[in-house]
Amino acid sequence: MGVNKHFKDVKQAELLKYRALVLATLDYYLEYKVMQIKTVDFDSDEYYKGLKVQTEENFQKGRLTRLKQCFRDFTEMQVETVDLKFNKYLQDKTKYEVDIFKSYFQRVEKVINKGKISNDNQYYDINLMVDQLCQSVPVDVNKIESLNRLLREYEQQKINKYK
Repeated sequence: MGVNKHFKDVKQAELLKYRALVLATLDYYLEYKVMQIKTVDFDSDEYYKGLKVQTEENFQKGRLTRLKQCFRDFTEMQVETVDLKFNKYLQDKTKYEVDIFKSYFQRVEKVINKGKISNDNQYYDINLMVDQLCQSVPVDVNKIESLNRLLREYEQQKINKYK
């Protein structure tokens, strides 16, 4: 009986956390006009407001997996562009210690440690890292060259596979 109550408490805490994170992400989109689109048939502000209603519905129905997936989907652009301002916004707005870049950097490190790219998702992650490193100051030429070598090897492996 105690284990079941503990599980429910943990799930409720996670539901609260992911509801707050998703809502904060949508607020960020609304406040900073991120990906704002307004045409005759589409208004991104209305779309984001509708997503907030859906988020509340998912929360009420206990759909933790769906809330987590929404959070991943909605923060993908910030991860790709390494929008550090967004990460701070999330922490300030929700009071949750969250690092949306943590799993991305862990995935990249895993590939680097293995010394080989095994799939297209890893290729994509490494390619993003190279782009980020090229824009950072000072430029880490050694790391960029090392990652580019992994990218070339993977590309060559794919070419050989289709010959």
